[in-house]
Amino acid sequence: MTLDLAALAAGTLVVPADAGDAVAFAADELTAYLGRLFGRVPERRTAPAPPGGAWLGLGAAGPAPALAAGSEYAVHARENGAVLVGRRPRALLAAVYALLESAGCRWSPDGREEIPGPGRARPRVSPLEVRPAFARRVWAADLATWHYTVPDRLAARLPADVAFVDWMAKTGATGLLFIRHANDTQWHVPELAPELRRRDLAIEGGGHALVELMPRELFALHPEYFPLGATGRSDLGNVCVSSPGALAVVRECARAARAALPDAPDLHLWGLDLFGGGWCGCDGCAALTPSDQSLAVCNAAADTVGDDGRIFHLAYHDTLAPPASVRPHPRVWAEFAPRERCYAHAIDDAACTTNARYRAALEAHVACFDGRVDVFEYYGDAILFAGCAVPLAAVVARDLAYYRAAGVQGVSCLVFGRYSLWAYGLNVETFARGAVSPDLAPAVREAYCARRYGPAAAPMARYLDALARLTAAAVTNGDVLLPPDDVERAETVRLGLDAALREAPALRRLLAAATAVCPSDAIAAEERLLDYTLAVLAAVRDWLGVRADTAAAERAIAAVLAAGQDVRVLEVAGTWGTYDLEITHHFFAEALRARKR
Repeated sequence: MTLDLAALAAGTLVVPADAGDAVAFAADELTAYLGRLFGRVPERRTAPAPPGGAWLGLGAAGPAPALAAGSEYAVHARENGAVLVGRRPRALLAAVYALLESAGCRWSPDGREEIPGPGRARPRVSPLEVRPAFARRVWAADLATWHYTVPDRLAARLPADVAFVDWMAKTGATGLLFIRHANDTQWHVPELAPELRRRDLAIEGGGHALVELMPRELFALHPEYFPLGATGRSDLGNVCVSSPGALAVVRECARAARAALPDAPDLHLWGLDLFGGGWCGCDGCAALTPSDQSLAVCNAAADTVGDDGRIFHLAYHDTLAPPASVRPHPRVWAEFAPRERCYAHAIDDAACTTNARYRAALEAHVACFDGRVDVFEYYGDAILFAGCAVPLAAVVARDLAYYRAAGVQGVSCLVFGRYSLWAYGLNVETFARGAVSPDLAPAVREAYCARRYGPAAAPMARYLDALARLTAAAVTNGDVLLPPDDVERAETVRLGLDAALREAPALRRLLAAATAVCPSDAIAAEERLLDYTLAVLAAVRDWLGVRADTAAAERAIAAVLAAGQDVRVLEVAGTWGTYDLEITHHFFAEALRARKR
């Protein structure tokens, strides 16, 4: 049975009498978009709210049909009407947007929507019931990138964030994770909280926050709370997990953090973002692996989140291996973050020896945590990819299919505001669709190119495919600007980059062909991004070839620093491109120089 949506738009919208703000917002959105689609809006009335989740009725009232096991939201056909139902308000809102999309609406993370309008909208649509592949579908961002202590920079960023939050709801996301680091002074961005709450999207908090959960000022009174390293106890690391007093402090500080995040049932309790780990080597901790120590901290805070909350233990860098001797509390989940994996291949590509290690570690976590595992991915990470254009649509789609098959429960993806939407827009949109259904992910590229490049969609699709092949050599292992230190592997990367850069003229010809079809600001921005990408990759190739020569190596590093100057002035680069890109370049420049010492 199909739904005559055009006729229903001229009928009645039934809203539960005690609808909360998010359900009322869903009703407002459905009304507004039906008006834009069909030139008429339903009359609104209320009805007693039956149990069983959030719902709206189009030309129908009464109890909402039960959702099937595992389904999150649905649009059910009723005689002369339809009922939209979700397990909670944000799921109902997702049902609204899915229904509107079936009528022809198309959403964009930058707020540029396509609404077909009367006479062009699809008047008859099918019922739907959606069981997302992953229960948790979250976007993540570092708090520091908001520059929240600099009002002008924060104000410049927020409009794009509001548009992104709106798109999150329209593509079925469940929340936004604000990642706190050692120098942060708050847990989230209060200016965005109303937009998230209006849509019932979760405000997730925590991150690399052990500095906050184990306050450094305690070192003077209780040095035994802090980790023992080669030079003695230090407040530069995490915590001594053999100290009951230290764990009690972490527990109480975690409780306080939860109080500062009243809408967040979960807490991401990660160690500091240190390659050396910063864990403890005292007699009580020496037998515990970094993963064991990290998990012990999470277990200590597990009773602070309530029966419906979770603590997330981070599997990352030195905690990538599963815990060996500490068992996870039932409220503790693993957050698997394979940052140094190979992004030239899907995680389950048997031909990739690098990813075999990560695949084995993930599957071990699924077993160790009894399936309580989410994956944190980096498809939009402008630091990892040095701001270079890295199309990963095929990798993202295949990864998500594997993660679902492996038993992963939720997924999140790191982004850096407008910069990620520019440089990694295809990755971002593929992740959004694939997080709901990996089967939808492979088709994203065509729609993405059509919306972004119009008549030049076909040549731009060919360009993105060619660019993915060219940049593959740069993303085989870890940060683009921090190539392997091992001589043999470094030479493999250098040769790969050298071969890839010889394809640069072909890429420029593809962009020229797209411009000949339909010149646009979007294609012009791609040309600037390609210039930057090629300059960075050439500088990395050159550094790998001359790093034994201090003067020549310094010239290659200078080329990296210079490359970002043209990018930072572009509006599409956002505040991250304007301020943070240069900072990260200098960080990596020092890291490369340190390798010579």
